[in-house]
Amino acid sequence: MSFHLLVILTEILSIITSQSTVVVVVVVVVTIFMFIHPSDAGTMFGNNNNHNHTNDDDTSLSTLCSQSIINHPCRCENGKIICDGEYEFNLNGQFERLNRNVNHHHHHHDHGDGIVFDEFILNNTEISQLTDDLFGDRIKFKSIKLIDCLSLRRIAANTFRKSGSFIEQFIVQGESSLGEDQYASDLFDSLNSMVNVEKIWLNRNRLRSIPTVAFGKKSGFVKLKELNFNKFSSKNGYIKSVGNFAFYYLNQLQYVYLSHQRINYLPANAFDFEQTSNQTLYIYLGNNKLNNTSFEKGIFLNSKRPIHLELYWNPELTYLDEDVFAPFLQLSPLNRISLQDNPLVCDCNSYWIIRDRHKFVNQILNVMCKIGPKQTFNIDLISFDKCIKNGRKRNKLIVVN
Repeated sequence: MSFHLLVILTEILSIITSQSTVVVVVVVVVTIFMFIHPSDAGTMFGNNNNHNHTNDDDTSLSTLCSQSIINHPCRCENGKIICDGEYEFNLNGQFERLNRNVNHHHHHHDHGDGIVFDEFILNNTEISQLTDDLFGDRIKFKSIKLIDCLSLRRIAANTFRKSGSFIEQFIVQGESSLGEDQYASDLFDSLNSMVNVEKIWLNRNRLRSIPTVAFGKKSGFVKLKELNFNKFSSKNGYIKSVGNFAFYYLNQLQYVYLSHQRINYLPANAFDFEQTSNQTLYIYLGNNKLNNTSFEKGIFLNSKRPIHLELYWNPELTYLDEDVFAPFLQLSPLNRISLQDNPLVCDCNSYWIIRDRHKFVNQILNVMCKIGPKQTFNIDLISFDKCIKNGRKRNKLIVVN
């Protein structure tokens, strides 16, 4: 732009013949320069020293980190803020200083959104709570990881109020005390502010239940695909129950990990959803306290999507109730049940699986029958000759050689 202006001005000056015309041109020149960007003006006058910050986000983050306003035990590197250690410190103070610095030096970079970091990692054994508006007005994160925060008991309801829409994943790894009864409501309220999150992990928490309409009290959560409550733990969690409509607004959900808990009952509407989807939902319920009466009649019938159930390691689940699971399988040929590592007691309560195997052969997977404390056989080797329509209570088993 500055080059073209110089050409135009040169041509104008070349045809000036009177002093009055010069005065007019000077006025025009002054007016034009009022609208020239400072960087253009510097170039026009041969000045290449540009003291303005670049608009590139990575450069802005690098500059912010290099100013050393984050104190030990926190550090700022590669677009991340990392805080670790084994003693409690003023986490709020770290973000207060960071916000002041952004307000003073970097306000022209954020366009009203603030500075967006890639990740915040807290690996600290003594921090006990995250307070309301922890990150302030100007600091945002795409990812939040809380690792081995042994003393962390509370995430306040409004911790992510001003930054929740930027969070794409929220990960809790290792031990924590999150989800204790007095703070469970706050935890779910804080999660509900993450309306664009794609992944939530709450490994090894202290939750005892997942409440009714736990997520998305109003339609939001348009991107959440993975919800994990204890996926990678060998130690069972504390969840005993799941409320009706717990995941109702999570219409894009693909994976729910509820394994390694203490769940012993699931109500009919626990896995109902607001909208229809063609995407299979994988529900992991392995290693719980599920038994033959744990599933309320009608469960999964209003899920509005194909369901794949994983029911491994539930030793008290000795048969699949026909009144519960036959309607579920009939609802869609894409519905699946896997019984890997969960052999059944194949008495007459399981006869329907053999009777209707031409319907469900591809839907009930890994069905084994246990006879005695250690022996297992494929269900196809079990004779159900004694099982008749009115005699389901008869439990005689015959192994066919």
